Amino acid sequence: RRHLSPEPQAEALATYAPLIQKEDYELDWSRAAIALHNRVRGFYPNASTTFRGQPLKILATAPLGPAYWPQLPPELAQLQPAVKAITDGAQAVQPGTIVGLLKGHGPVVQTGEGLLLLRQVKPSSKQNQQGADFVNGSRLQLGESLG
Repeated sequence: RRHLSPEPQAEALATYAPLIQKEDYELDWSRAAIALHNRVRGFYPNASTTFRGQPLKILATAPLGPAYWPQLPPELAQLQPAVKAITDGAQAVQPGTIVGLLKGHGPVVQTGEGLLLLRQVKPSSKQNQQGADFVNGSRLQLGESLG
């Protein structure tokens, strides 16, 4: 067993963290996919955006792309060919645009840097939904925008 001993904090290196405000929960799609993914995890279950003018909470995501494949669970890592097809056929679109619909997984959103899979969401006044159920229930179309 290891023994832990307390160390006093170096006051000169301490930083102030402001209180989190409601507007901090709003996702800025111009940020990188990994930053948005971490924001969703950090603000769970409050990270939000809008869809068709209604609030949409984002509960679980996965950044998609070569840099992230090693860290993803096997069921997502197997999506590499489908994601490559999305990126190969992609045109320049605004961040927040739905650029892919991965069957059985959910919508793929263009971010400021990379792609983000929406794995679980909560539409306004509805129950939590898996990404695939959200695609089917809302009849989501490519090219629609979030935010």
